[in-house]
Parts: sequence; C-alpha cells; structure tokens
Amino acid sequence: MEQVITNSLSMDGMRFVKLISDAPVSSERMMGFVARSAVELAQLRCYDTSALSIFYGEALWPVREAVDFHCEGWPKYRRLVAWNLEKCISVTVAIRDAADEFERLFGGRAQFAFMKKLPKQVENGVEVGDLNLFESEWMIEHCIAVGGKYGC
Repeated sequence: MEQVITNSLSMDGMRFVKLISDAPVSSERMMGFVARSAVELAQLRCYDTSALSIFYGEALWPVREAVDFHCEGWPKYRRLVAWNLEKCISVTVAIRDAADEFERLFGGRAQFAFMKKLPKQVENGVEVGDLNLFESEWMIEHCIAVGGKYGC
C-alpha cells in the first residue's frame, strides 16, 4: 500500500510531496513526483522506519509546472505555468523558460506573464519577449506565471 499524504504548494512557490508506504520508498520513486523542469533542484528524503513497518519519502522543489489558480470573483480556474525564480539568472529568463514549458504542455504560446510585485522601474503590461508582464496580487511570492488563450 502506498499513499500520498501531502501534495501542497506553499505561498513562496515550493511544492512538497510526502508519501507513506508499507514498503521501502526510494529516491527514484520520489523523483517520479517532481516536475520535469525542476528535477535538478529537487530535495529528496527517504526514511526507513522498518521497525514500525512504515516507510515514507519526501520531495521538495521550487514550482516549475502547471498550476490551477482560482481567485475570488473568477468564474473558473485558470491553468498557468508557475515558475519559481530560485536559481534563475533573471526574470526575463524565467519568463522565457516558463513560456517554453507552457508551449510544451499545452501546444501553444503563452500570451501573458504575471508576478506579485514587478521589479522597480518596470511598468505594468510591459512586453517581455513576446509576452506582456502584469503585476497581480493573487500571484505566489518569488514566482512568475505564464498563460493565455491556449491554456485550459
């Protein structure tokens, strides 16, 4: 028996998955939960508590994957690619990488990028690459997100 007991996204853009099992949990098994674009940044822990006949594993990584956002007043959720800025050399590079992931996942280019707080001297709606960047209070800290009409 194996069960995911936690799968959460923190407000600072970190995904955390915890698995409990009656058989040993390997790092390879935990890596299966990690988003493809965050594999190199993942932190994995596997615990052997065989004396209790319970085993568990944990995976923590900066979000770099499709995330469903739903805010008060929106008629339905919006699926965007959220991208944690950890280890990114710039916001522009993060937007480009997130847009590439969006295209890989959904088959079309994103049109918009969102950020909780824009960098100083950056105007709302500025074009970054081929996307318009907007400040959005609903965004996760330390992250950008991209989406558009091609998303779900």
